[in-house]
Formats: sequence, C-alpha cells, structure tokens
Amino acid sequence: MENEKETAGTINARLEILYKGVISEENSVQYYETLIEKSSGDSDEAIGQRRMYEDLRQEELKHVERFKTLIAHWEEQLRQLEG
Repeated sequence: MENEKETAGTINARLEILYKGVISEENSVQYYETLIEKSSGDSDEAIGQRRMYEDLRQEELKHVERFKTLIAHWEEQLRQLEG
C-alpha cells in the first residue's frame, strides 16, 4: 500500500472495520464461554475440552484488547486531525 497521508475518510474507514472486528472477537469470547458452560462431566475428555475452550477464550480476549487499542489509537488520530 502507498504510504499516503491519512484523512478523516481513511480513518473512519479503518474505524468502521475495527468496530465490526471487536464485536466479532467479543462474540467469540461469548461462544467459548457458552461451550465451557455446556461441557459437563468429570471425564478426562470433558476436562480437556473445558481447558481447550478456556485457552481459546483467553486468546480471543487478547484479540479484543488489541482491537480496543487500535480503536483508541485511530479515534485519537481522528480527533487530532479534526482538532
């Protein structure tokens, strides 16, 4: 991509994608929480499933935080541009 100056339009386009992305990641966190709740029993398989679902949930939480960091960055860039 060309390294051109950002405009309000380009930043708003970035933010639109980020807003959708963070919702998707938050939905993934909820999905794994649901799977954890629904996996029952104390068999090795059930315990392994819950552990894996929790690992995946934790990974999605990292993604949510990254999206929020990017959103904050680009919202600040937009505020400065519109300053």
